[in-house]
Amino acid sequence: MKLRFFSLLAICLATFSSGMAAADGGGHKEVMPDENLIGISLLASIVAYFLVPKISKYNLDNEDKLAFSLVIFTIAVHAILGIDDLKLLAGAAGFLSFGVAFYVLEIPFVERSKTMFSYLLIIYTLAILIFYLYLHPDLTKDGSYDSVGILTKISEIGIIALTLRRLN
Repeated sequence: MKLRFFSLLAICLATFSSGMAAADGGGHKEVMPDENLIGISLLASIVAYFLVPKISKYNLDNEDKLAFSLVIFTIAVHAILGIDDLKLLAGAAGFLSFGVAFYVLEIPFVERSKTMFSYLLIIYTLAILIFYLYLHPDLTKDGSYDSVGILTKISEIGIIALTLRRLN
């Protein structure tokens, strides 16, 4: 049942992503309008907030559900833009791995080293933030502010903040 739902969600995301936002790996390629990309990612994160307690092996509080929904927002943006950019697709895969390990499945070696993996998530997210700022030092794309990139970076800063809060 759970596998069917995730398969359906993946098919829906793939279907909606057949249109134009910009991917950054080798220049600007249009995938879908920025508004559609933001809408799909926001919808996925809202669904994730309410769905994760039903599929998770953990007893999640509101902060955990919020962190998971921010991870899903970031995954959706990176995955959709990753259609034309392997670096962004790799970013989505990394966030998916951390999201599943921290909020969905109980993986024994992650459970034994939860603090270390939390620091790895923080370092990973910081690396993605720094890479984005390296590519877009003025936060623009084609002469105007990169709303998708800025919102995604705000989401990633939230992931870092909530992960640090969980560590303390």
